[in-house]
Amino acid sequence: MIQREGNHLFLEGPVVMDTVPDLVRSTSFSSLGQEVTIDFSRTTALDSAAVALLLHWQREAVRDKKNLVFVKIPDNLRVLISLYGLSPLLEGIVEV
Repeated sequence: MIQREGNHLFLEGPVVMDTVPDLVRSTSFSSLGQEVTIDFSRTTALDSAAVALLLHWQREAVRDKKNLVFVKIPDNLRVLISLYGLSPLLEGIVEV
């Protein structure tokens, strides 16, 4: 589930294989401003599907000419990003 507060999107609950398809379908950057922040602080569970979701959203933001930043990334998601060798692809949009 996603809660929107302006251009700040809060992911809530699990971001796993079962929930990611709905997150993809329910998210559009076209109605948001130039700067979009996606906040992971309210997530409860994450798996490798969350990594795929980050990459999908990154492509969408580039297509829509939006500046995208991911914040409050849980450690286990950071580990997956690193494990898959994707840190260079997400550099600059994943806040430390």
